[in-house]
Amino acid sequence: MKDIRNITLALPATEFHVYSDGLINVRIQARKGAVVKEGRFTCFIYSVDYFPMCNSDESVLFTRHASNDVTIEMPSVHVWLPGDYICLVQDKSDVSLLRIDFSIDESLTLTQQQPVACAPSCLDDVLTCCIENLDSNWDTIATTPGTAQLRKYVMQCRQLFLYNEFRKQMQGKEVKCDRNLLIYIQNKDWDEQVMQAFQKLSVPGHYLTYLDCGTLYNAALQNPYELMNEKFNNTASQVYCLTNVSTLLNTGGRVVVKRIVEKMHEDGGSKYKLWLCGTRQEIDSLLEVNPSLKEFFLRHNRLEQLPYSGFELVQSFFACLDKENLELSAQAKDALSRAVLVRQQQGCFTSWTLATIRRFVAEEIRQRYLTRAIGETEGSNEILPLVTLEDLALDQLPSSASEYEDCLRELNTMVGLDDIKQSIVTMANQTRFFTQRRKAGFPTSNMSAHHAIFTGNPGTGKTTVAKMLGKIYHAIGILSKGDVICVDRTRLVGRYIGETEENMKSVLEEARGNVLFIDEAYNLSEGTTDRKDYGYKVIDSLLTVLALPNPDIVIVFAGYEKEMDAMLTTNPGLMGRFPYKYHFSDYSAEQLMEIACHLFERDAYLLSSDARAVLQEKITDMLSQRTKNFGNARWVEQFIRNGIIPAMADRIIHASSCQDYQQVLPSDVEAGYRQFNPRMVELRPRRQVGFNA
Repeated sequence: MKDIRNITLALPATEFHVYSDGLINVRIQARKGAVVKEGRFTCFIYSVDYFPMCNSDESVLFTRHASNDVTIEMPSVHVWLPGDYICLVQDKSDVSLLRIDFSIDESLTLTQQQPVACAPSCLDDVLTCCIENLDSNWDTIATTPGTAQLRKYVMQCRQLFLYNEFRKQMQGKEVKCDRNLLIYIQNKDWDEQVMQAFQKLSVPGHYLTYLDCGTLYNAALQNPYELMNEKFNNTASQVYCLTNVSTLLNTGGRVVVKRIVEKMHEDGGSKYKLWLCGTRQEIDSLLEVNPSLKEFFLRHNRLEQLPYSGFELVQSFFACLDKENLELSAQAKDALSRAVLVRQQQGCFTSWTLATIRRFVAEEIRQRYLTRAIGETEGSNEILPLVTLEDLALDQLPSSASEYEDCLRELNTMVGLDDIKQSIVTMANQTRFFTQRRKAGFPTSNMSAHHAIFTGNPGTGKTTVAKMLGKIYHAIGILSKGDVICVDRTRLVGRYIGETEENMKSVLEEARGNVLFIDEAYNLSEGTTDRKDYGYKVIDSLLTVLALPNPDIVIVFAGYEKEMDAMLTTNPGLMGRFPYKYHFSDYSAEQLMEIACHLFERDAYLLSSDARAVLQEKITDMLSQRTKNFGNARWVEQFIRNGIIPAMADRIIHASSCQDYQQVLPSDVEAGYRQFNPRMVELRPRRQVGFNA
């Protein structure tokens, strides 16, 4: 490129300050007397993380201003957003490459740096010469969000391949490179298709065997390891990509791990590659329990699914819209882009995946567009209507300042439980504190498990708080999902040999990344000291998880305080595994009244002052008769739903002239109290279910 005098980039936007797709111009000016021929240059535009915006091999308009002055116009199907970008200009005449870094500000003003010559076989050179436009798998890796580390790894693999080709030409030996990987994944966007493309780019010449570890052991089969033996007896060069690795911590896992280790040692360890895919907590726990696996992974052989940037989220929205064949107006593109960028900066998209985006597009944007567009085009042969601002449903995008703050607000709306609320906030603050210390490079050896004991009578908010705890733990990074899986003895304990183990395997797999809420947990061992009782097998399985440092599961035992204390006393192995204990006190009459008012307000019922006074009287009367099994908030909800509202319905329907469907009268409360007869409704402990061996 010695004859090139200047290269200038420009966005010839028709409407400035509007975020949209469109052209980018690369103007190449040669020195006096030189001639720039068409087809001599190929231009590639990427984001700074190598997301491909456009390149001149796909579509280009070549404009000649003079013999030594030309412009290459490239259309981008992706939206131009504020940020840093890279332009790579390849000269086919001398196989040289120039790199121009440039940035786009919020007004879409482009500022470029001076062109820099790229060294032969540098990563940029490898990308333009050996990957881009030559391997379709690159498109999958390049456009999937969170894959910046995968892209760089692929480029480094190709770079090493080229270097080894050079060594062969020089009669040298090939430099080996370990391709076993720990791949930290936060959601299911990196599916088998992504891993298949990544394998073909990074470890060519091998086959990918994509395995769910939960299928490698099946106690229901005569040979529980039948599928494991089938998969690991293959002698072809394989990349074993193992997902759902947390199941290797369950029954049968040690045998599977032993077979994996044996397989990796076959043929000197060069024929087979091992990729472990899962959350950081899952993989760290697996390696902690199975140190024999650690030898296969070098310190730098770790790749991570990074949090989605605003740029990636915007491009993902438009990719989903394109798959739905929905074309947006320029104003709609701009509005959607800005809304997503702002909310991403506020932390509103932390739990969003590609599946969430696809669902939003299908349920909100597509539906609104069809409702409007079908009506507008009926009987018309004009051009197809575009998606406009009114179709975007921007008000349905998440808008909270952060998921964590949103969770705390939801927790604080609960009536009472002040001590529990403060304890949860303190726990969350400590976890966030340790996380920030770790990021700052300080040791965090004080980080502990987060399992908890919930004690209290029925209806005091235990299950509700567990659900909020799951959301909070997800928001601060303790859990990968944050849902709550509610079980009791009837679901965990089997009726015959082997069924309890299968039940526990299924439940623990479902609970991975979530809160496992075990109601009346003392029923697992209550009433028997026989260690052969299947309930003890459940406890043994739980102890395995409770002993892990970062299991990506939070286990909550819930039930009456006295029975729970007795269980922990008779099972000393459990005592130290639950660092948090929360007691849920019975609600007072005032608190139950507040709960009742919230329930009426939720469904737009109105309480007259007289009805409010009668309701307060009935609640106070009921509390004077309270027994151990009184349902607290659950009783209030049943009283309203099964007593007051049916009485109100009878009154309204019988009085055909009455059209007031909101006002609750004192007579409704009185009649409901008589009809519901709450003194007879008591929540009694469930009988123990299960069998002894």
